[in-house]
Amino acid sequence: MGESIDNFEPLLDYTDIANLAGISPHTVRSYRHSGHLPDPDVQTSSRRPRWKPSTVRAWLENRPGPGARTDLRRKREQAEAGEDSPEEGQPPMAVA
Repeated sequence: MGESIDNFEPLLDYTDIANLAGISPHTVRSYRHSGHLPDPDVQTSSRRPRWKPSTVRAWLENRPGPGARTDLRRKREQAEAGEDSPEEGQPPMAVA
């Protein structure tokens, strides 16, 4: 006999993911096109990708939060370590 409907997970779209992540649907689409979002679990057409809640939950738990740019972190660490310090008499460079 077939499976019960209770065993099926609902599928999430861009708007659902955006609401869960606290970002815009446009940002979620950008994440997908740049490879920062997992591949869809179901693709009914090229414009209708869908993800299982378990896939989105795993992505949310592992994605960097706002301001997690590693290039800025590296510059801050270098400045704190005194690397690339300005020449005497020169103003220090701002570190974001």
